[in-house]
Amino acid sequence: MKRVFLAVLITAAAVILVQAGENGRRGVSITTNDDSMSDDCSQHLQVHQNDFKSLVRGEETRALPNQPLTIHAEHNGGIQLSTWDKPEFSIKLCKQVASDDDAQGRKVLDQTTLAIDGSTVSVKAPENQNDYSMGTLLLVRAPRDATLDMDVHNGGISVRRFTGTAKAEAQNGGISLKQSTGKLTVHAQNGGITIQDCGGDVDARVENGGLSLKLPERWDGKGLEAHTQNGGLVVDVPRNLASGLEVSGSEHVSIICKGDICDNGQRTWDNSHRIFHFGSGSTQIRATTVNGGIVIRDRSKDTI
Repeated sequence: MKRVFLAVLITAAAVILVQAGENGRRGVSITTNDDSMSDDCSQHLQVHQNDFKSLVRGEETRALPNQPLTIHAEHNGGIQLSTWDKPEFSIKLCKQVASDDDAQGRKVLDQTTLAIDGSTVSVKAPENQNDYSMGTLLLVRAPRDATLDMDVHNGGISVRRFTGTAKAEAQNGGISLKQSTGKLTVHAQNGGITIQDCGGDVDARVENGGLSLKLPERWDGKGLEAHTQNGGLVVDVPRNLASGLEVSGSEHVSIICKGDICDNGQRTWDNSHRIFHFGSGSTQIRATTVNGGIVIRDRSKDTI
């Protein structure tokens, strides 16, 4: 099996991964959806088999005590993290295989398992066998104020309704933060980051990808530092923003501001920076881009 990723797109609703086989004709698409808070794998992971004849799915769940965890996704898989009311972790591996027959697919499912080594969680999967395509997703339910370190390669990370400390690293993939708070440190290389209605102490950095922010009226916590290099920046600002916001770019960055929110912005143009400042009080939210355009929009238009 040889899997080559053609595209990785992260939006507020889903991470979409598009694969193709070695000859480019036997492709599949894999969609992971973070809209649902259910632990039903079928609501989060869908492999669309195109010209494969068989599609089978399976899952495996393990409980772990509350401790700092390191979680590595399967090489082309994703992670979805949220907080629940129980004192332990729940780790569920969702897996789905597209192949030419059920027996082949179920064999691959059986060989794809959770691997737990102390405080490290990973996915053990077969390497370069036969002609099939597989999608995997780790659904992680964490105790309140848990601590995690997560990474993916050619996949996405979604953090939704989480409270705690989390680091997330994505290479060739995207990261989504929604309705989450705590100390959150996220880095995406060759992929985008979206942040919506969050709080706490958040540091988000992107290399070669876009950055999208949908801000609450008041940032509850230390603040947000969000930076992208070689990517565009979109900021949706509520009309009654009570927290200080600074949006800036280098001298060659174009800035477009749309909606009534622009009337309240203070503009500073100098030889090296272009800066918009919104809200009141000290600056809690800073968003910058280098080598990418900026769009600032009125959130009341509900634009993303």
